[in-house]
Amino acid sequence: MSVTGRYLSRLFLKRLALIVFGFALMALLFDVLNNADTIEKRYGEGFLVVPRYMLFRLPEMVGLITPFATLLAALLTLLGLAQQNEVLAFKAAGMSFYRMLLLLMPAAALVAIGHIAIADQLTPWAKKRLARYELEKPTDDETNPRDQAKGVWLRDPAYIVNVANVKREGRYLTGVTLMRRDKASNIVERIVAGSARYQRGQWKLENVVTQFIDPLGPHAEKKSEWVWQTPLRPADFFNLAATASQFSARELLVLRTGTTVGTRPGYTYDTWLQRRLALPGVILVMLLLAAPVAQARVRMSSLGARLAFGVSLGFLFFITDGVSQALGESGAVLPLVAAWASPILFASVAGSVLLRIEGL
Repeated sequence: MSVTGRYLSRLFLKRLALIVFGFALMALLFDVLNNADTIEKRYGEGFLVVPRYMLFRLPEMVGLITPFATLLAALLTLLGLAQQNEVLAFKAAGMSFYRMLLLLMPAAALVAIGHIAIADQLTPWAKKRLARYELEKPTDDETNPRDQAKGVWLRDPAYIVNVANVKREGRYLTGVTLMRRDKASNIVERIVAGSARYQRGQWKLENVVTQFIDPLGPHAEKKSEWVWQTPLRPADFFNLAATASQFSARELLVLRTGTTVGTRPGYTYDTWLQRRLALPGVILVMLLLAAPVAQARVRMSSLGARLAFGVSLGFLFFITDGVSQALGESGAVLPLVAAWASPILFASVAGSVLLRIEGL
């Protein structure tokens, strides 16, 4: 059994490694080619800019590719064994197909542990390190945002604040707009700044235009710099602008109970946390989805058709899981349901189909 387990695990892990790094490098290449101008404007020029960008983006790409790569590697492994009649040979030796899947579980568990380590520790660290290389130089698009509805919205005691872009983990902002209202909720002052830099415990705004909205005589003032007195800190802007991949599970655990001005609703962070905890289960679901496809006895069904069908099942899972996560982030469903419903549903269906096939 140990020899068979090593043989199956070696086949599975070898294919998985090739698929993960192949697809991750291809995705990185497309990312760099598609965003070459943005990379130059955001991180500067020079020979090391692009390789450094690719290095720190690689963990995120690997994390995104791993679940789909697990499905593809499992399909190739099991379909290859079936195509070469090795599954029949194992069954003739007294080993059931369930036992073969059980022997693959240690390899799948190893992949699951590596996947959650990359997604929860390496990716947030890499994205934060990459943010440190962002230039403190706003571009034309950032200093003149066309759509004020985009970006980050929050408020301090005196102003309603809109920020077009958050850089360097919240320490540098571009496209800053401050709006002050009177007791009747009418806007009486509007401050627009090209950028804001956090230094020595305070925000320094640059290229500032202050507009006073007075019915008797509106007027504006221009200043090269202006110190913004506010209790808001870089973390407040970063927490609102960052995506789920930029937080570790420990940070999400703290944020989900936070009620400060610079946090999203608690159910959003709770959904992200539950989704992070469900990552090992997703890997096991990919293995379960591949099993019935490999064992299905479909007349005149080619290897390519069965592989395509298995990949389609994977895409259906990711679409369902994405919709479920979006509902959880918006508060439409409970975070626990949003994170675990799709893995449990697809695992149940795949297991039921496999039991029916093996029982025929």
